[in-house]
Amino acid sequence: MTGLRADKRLRSDFTWVLAGNILYSACQWGIVVALAKLGSPEKVGEYALGMAISAPIVLFANLQLRALLASDVSGQFSFGQYLTFRLVSLVAALFVVAGAAVCAHAGWRLGGIIVLVGFVQALDFVSDTYYGFMQRHEQMRRISVSLILKGPLSLAALCGMMYATHNVAWALAGLILGRVLILLLWDSRLNFVTGLGGTFLEWNLREMIPLLRMALPLGVISMLASLNTSIPRYFIEIHNGSTELGIFSAIASLLSTGTLVVASFGQSIFLPVARACATLDRAKYRGYVMLAVALGGGLGGVAVLVATLFGRQILTHVFRPEYSGHADILVRLMIAGTIGFIASGLGYVITAARSLTPQIPLLLAANLASAATAAWSIPRHGFSGAADAVLAGAVLQLIGTGAILLSIDRRLEPSSETPVALPLRATPKLQRMGAETT
Repeated sequence: MTGLRADKRLRSDFTWVLAGNILYSACQWGIVVALAKLGSPEKVGEYALGMAISAPIVLFANLQLRALLASDVSGQFSFGQYLTFRLVSLVAALFVVAGAAVCAHAGWRLGGIIVLVGFVQALDFVSDTYYGFMQRHEQMRRISVSLILKGPLSLAALCGMMYATHNVAWALAGLILGRVLILLLWDSRLNFVTGLGGTFLEWNLREMIPLLRMALPLGVISMLASLNTSIPRYFIEIHNGSTELGIFSAIASLLSTGTLVVASFGQSIFLPVARACATLDRAKYRGYVMLAVALGGGLGGVAVLVATLFGRQILTHVFRPEYSGHADILVRLMIAGTIGFIASGLGYVITAARSLTPQIPLLLAANLASAATAAWSIPRHGFSGAADAVLAGAVLQLIGTGAILLSIDRRLEPSSETPVALPLRATPKLQRMGAETT
């Protein structure tokens, strides 16, 4: 009966998270569509360049605190400490983004867009801190409500400002307004927890250092994962300019449909995988690995088929006719996306198992493969070369991910001296897996 209730809870959580993520990710993708419909490929390129420059920096400062907060079932750090740490790191990241814009010689207008894109992401990660707290208390429905409210409101504000001004900076200001409203009116309301006593900010340098040590590998992982997406776009901007970057980024944005499903699945299995690893339940661990592979492969197969049959029509109707001549690039990106979906789903399993440090050299190698492919292929083959760079990084990442999963699997084999049925709170050694290497 307990297993049946757990399965029902998992299905319910996955359904709610998937519903929220579908709508929110559709609205995120709608940003690109709105800029393409109401602006031009150059406008899309400006936004894409802002994402390419700011995302790795902000994601590093994000440090995946949500994952740590959600899995901190022993209460090692308070929510106030997590929130304070997140705010300090994001403010520092925005200064770095501004410096990067200056170093890129972007100019005042484009530099301002880069900083605004970074600020939009920072607001998302402030909300993400609250989501981690909700996730720890198994309030997945509340997370979904936040996403369902925030996505359409923010997109509507962006569309209104873009329609009125045809200016990307003002459109981003509308996006920021929507994010701030939901953060203040919904995300920060934690009345579902009795006896919380407020969420006052807490800063103690002595206690923050252990949190930084634990979170730093996650920050590096996030940054490297983001770079794997951004690297081909840097080379397109350098060799072809903002207009071509806008076209490629718009086509690549269609991958977000599969990404959001994988993310929903990963968030739903995070706690179950953490518990399976803490109790050395190898069978459950393997089950979640197989589910991640099946989900990613199935999604990718459907995406490749749809892109092959209807790619030209999709690009024409979703964006503009000038995008339709690149239907072959959409198919190439969907093939690369299939491998990426599988690797991403398995990445959630690895992170939930708190095997963090081994992911860093793996993602670094994937970035180097993507950069080398992009440097050689984009000047010669344009968009096809960019798609090949995405594919090269994804293939190497999947191979390395498999090696890490095997290492975790071997570690879960119980020995004669290891109790198997201990609850998560009673296994402090496994709770410190974030500081271990495989």
